[in-house]
Amino acid sequence: MTIRAVLIGLAQGLALVAMIGCSGGSALAASFSSEASLGDSDLALQGAGTASYMLWDVYDAALYAPADASQDAIINAEVPMSLLLEYRRDVDVEDIRKATRAALDDQYEKEEREALRSKIEAIQNAMTDVTDGDRYRLDWDPDVPRLSLSLNGDTRFESDDGELARVYFGIWLAEPPLSDELRAALLSRTE
Repeated sequence: MTIRAVLIGLAQGLALVAMIGCSGGSALAASFSSEASLGDSDLALQGAGTASYMLWDVYDAALYAPADASQDAIINAEVPMSLLLEYRRDVDVEDIRKATRAALDDQYEKEEREALRSKIEAIQNAMTDVTDGDRYRLDWDPDVPRLSLSLNGDTRFESDDGELARVYFGIWLAEPPLSDELRAALLSRTE
């Protein structure tokens, strides 16, 4: 856990920021399926890890993409992919939003963030508080194109915006990510 991450969490008064650290070996993270599908695409598990904040494991995450997808193709949202977040505790949606803003603040200059603001708000307005056991699934299929966000199998958001897909997956996958450790775990099987 970096000093920057701790200061962000403390400065914003977050009880559970949910994405600051990572432990790669939880039993729940290891229990993700090795395969998934998205439309007509077969996806392979690219990596999994557990996001932690201070002493608490907050959620397990798994990233799926085509087995032969390069790390660059995944990061640039050039291939179909799914990101699963399975929560291990209750988290307020406002804490999720604060963590997203913190990551985007690190990744983009003010002008770029302002240009993306309405897109990010659209997907975040579809989110809700989560409880232990809830599962968000973020899917991107560039062939359709379709970006979708579901909670426990219920679709809450859809868009055809490839830039939004790259930016939103980038919260976990772009540099600097929300958590270096979780990014490494999610991309651990890519080249």
